[in-house]
Amino acid sequence: MTWPALKAALVDSQGRLRLADVERPRIGHGELLVKMKVCGICGTDLEKLHGVRVTPPVLGHEVTGEIDEVGADVQGYSRGDRVAVHHHVPCHSCYYCLRGDHTLCQEFPKSNLDPCGFAEYFRTPETNVSKGAVFRLPDRMSYEEAALAEPTGCCIRGVDRLGIRNEDTTLIIGAGPVGLTYVQLLRALKTGLIFATDMVESRVNWAVKFGADQAFNAADANLKKQILDATEDRGVDNVVVASGNVRAIEASFPLVRKGGKILLFGIPPEGSIFSCDASRTFIREIKLISSYSTTESEIQRALEMMQTGMIHLTDLITHHFQLTEITEAFRFADDARSSLKVMINE
Repeated sequence: MTWPALKAALVDSQGRLRLADVERPRIGHGELLVKMKVCGICGTDLEKLHGVRVTPPVLGHEVTGEIDEVGADVQGYSRGDRVAVHHHVPCHSCYYCLRGDHTLCQEFPKSNLDPCGFAEYFRTPETNVSKGAVFRLPDRMSYEEAALAEPTGCCIRGVDRLGIRNEDTTLIIGAGPVGLTYVQLLRALKTGLIFATDMVESRVNWAVKFGADQAFNAADANLKKQILDATEDRGVDNVVVASGNVRAIEASFPLVRKGGKILLFGIPPEGSIFSCDASRTFIREIKLISSYSTTESEIQRALEMMQTGMIHLTDLITHHFQLTEITEAFRFADDARSSLKVMINE
């Protein structure tokens, strides 16, 4: 049977976004073909178009859809199932996986959706299907809400890596979609005081709406004093740097307490270098931690938290576009003053 060409958003050889005609993917043994319903534009999608190629140059991984074809020997899935699909899966048997470092697995970045998440239909490889990276959605959960499960899973992994305790105070630097997700997660987990900063005043206001106890403009000359005053001159227990800007990383050191932890969550451009006072970092025993991506277990936890009402993240969604409008959608997503989460619909 001959199928008409499908639309998919690809990165061309010059690093530009183009909506291309592609062949309908043909699935093999153990694979699924999914009709895209909703796919969110992530900060890493924008970074790839800006020349930051730390991760594979395939766009669209916050994706939900409806199963259209089921490959031979696939168990537990049927045509018409509503699903969220994760693009990367670890092998679960290598040195890193056996030590719990699943996102460091060499196989992790090799699995991906074909041709991408921003496509009318995409093929889900056998390894993603067999290793649990395809999640059936609860009946009452919308495709748009479920599309937020992947970035929420990333944030859950960051919280786990920090080891945040109930009484801990946390500062989130960068009140974009992931920063606001951290705010709501920490509020749901009933931790201590939550602070947030951003350079964009509208996002400072959003942080308070999402549950931050206090939010500040990052350009405020009194920021350090305000944070210290709120924490009895200690500084916060944890800082989440939800920005890839190296200046945001550097700004975190004076705001964390002795023995505190700094989580690098935003992806800095490749080759970025930041400076800190190594002597003071040593004598104050500051712990620097990074957290990259997410795995099936955190995404499942994210879906459960959404289903039970622990978190409500759909207020993050400020714009909706069709796949044919994806170039304009990326322009909106790149403007921090006018948007938070931008969604692409079928």
